[in-house]
Amino acid sequence: MPKDFRLIAVYLPAHLFLDWVSYIHELPPLNVTPWNPPAGLAMGMLIAFGPRMAPLVWLALTAGDVLIRGLTVDLWATLVSNAVIAGCYGLAAWIMRSRFGLRPGLERLRDIALLMAGSGIAAAAAGTGYISVFMWIGLFPASEFLPALLRYWVGDVIGIMVLTPVILLLRQRHWSLRLPWPGGVEAAAQGLAIGLALWVVFGPLASSRYEYFYLLFLPVVWVASRHGLTGAALAALVCQVGLIIAIQSVGTETAIMTHFQFLMLALTVTALLLGAVVTERRRAEAWVRERQEEFAHASRLTEAGEMTAALAHEINQPLAATMSYARAARKIARRDGVSSQLAEILDKTIAQAERADRVMRSLRDFVRKGERRTEAVVVARLVADSLILAGPGVRQHGVAIVTDIAGGLPPVAGDPVQLQQVLLNLVRNAAEAMIGSPGGERLITLSAGRGEPGFVEIAVRDTGPGFSELVERNLFIPFVTTKATGMGLGLSIARSIVETHGGALAGYRLPEGGTIFRFTLPIATSHDDRHAR
Repeated sequence: MPKDFRLIAVYLPAHLFLDWVSYIHELPPLNVTPWNPPAGLAMGMLIAFGPRMAPLVWLALTAGDVLIRGLTVDLWATLVSNAVIAGCYGLAAWIMRSRFGLRPGLERLRDIALLMAGSGIAAAAAGTGYISVFMWIGLFPASEFLPALLRYWVGDVIGIMVLTPVILLLRQRHWSLRLPWPGGVEAAAQGLAIGLALWVVFGPLASSRYEYFYLLFLPVVWVASRHGLTGAALAALVCQVGLIIAIQSVGTETAIMTHFQFLMLALTVTALLLGAVVTERRRAEAWVRERQEEFAHASRLTEAGEMTAALAHEINQPLAATMSYARAARKIARRDGVSSQLAEILDKTIAQAERADRVMRSLRDFVRKGERRTEAVVVARLVADSLILAGPGVRQHGVAIVTDIAGGLPPVAGDPVQLQQVLLNLVRNAAEAMIGSPGGERLITLSAGRGEPGFVEIAVRDTGPGFSELVERNLFIPFVTTKATGMGLGLSIARSIVETHGGALAGYRLPEGGTIFRFTLPIATSHDDRHAR
């Protein structure tokens, strides 16, 4: 309700002001004017907010008749005729949106064409009903029906075509008044060109037939071709306002107003169609550029994958030799009875070498074949193994790690080696994010619990400074990094691993500072449980 009250508080004064400004060259007793901007305001509100605005439109029309135009007929006739107008426009707005898919943001050429066609039909229906009420009560002769309907129709259609796109585009925030210096100069030149064209049409060089009106098309086409639909809508509005001011200034006869109405309608339709074509083409070009960038990223990732597979193969050779030497050293140490401490170090060396071998084999298979080994993985074990590996590097940065693992969590389905890589990447990123942060506690919290039905959620949270909004929007884009020595592939690879496991990975800034990364993993099935580790 408060939102509805705000709409009423804004719409009613705006409608009355526009009605007062445009109440010129009226056709009594219908009070039809050459340009009817309240119709454009009404159509914009009905398209934007739906049929619930129809009673407000009816109220505004009635208030305008009482306060601005003067109530020259019976009140019931005014109420009925305004109900016909509000009903016709409300029905037209609903049909255009619900049945024909008109987008309030006017994002396509189809939307502009639909707005023109729907408004033309609605204005004809509303005008027919409106004039018929006055004919029925005997205030208007039937012989004047078609000329009056023509003036009504053109005035309402111009009002809709000029004002409705401006209202819808402003509501969608499709333009900005902030222009760079060259853009500001160009906008000023375009405004000056419109003013100059109006001066030629109505100034000392003008004739009684106003045959120089076509000069107004030149600056309008210039604006539409440079700024698309936004510029076209604004240029049409400026031309209409300038035209009304010029007509009032030179005292143009009422008899010639229909001539100007059709000229202005042609100018507005030309501007909007051209602007819509330019906007749609630019949107298509932007889409093509985005796809090209995605293809470029995909190509670079393919090259990185091939390089990774080659490196994994090459590293496997010295790694196998390292394991062989370490095992031989352990046998010699046990045979010669050396210290137990040396034997323990050799055991750890062999364990880490074997783990590195598993990582390389898993990575090579994943990159080359897209294959992964799926088994049931105990979450607590996964976290513990990952922290054993990440612990030494994290602690050397003065960062503490705490865990919060919910009890009774079911195993998750996945490749334990790849899942360890995801956790390692997130924990190391969190630790590096807190390096050099001024004061405060350096703490990483690693938690796990139930997520959505059928999933377990694991989260890594830090108390660092967080990242900017720009970084947050580009977190998972390959080759985008804030690290001086980073490649920008860690988070992208981590997300790819999680998604191939059937889960999702996301990162957020926290209001109190720091960041949190959450990822989900599907719960293992009974088949996977047979291989739990």
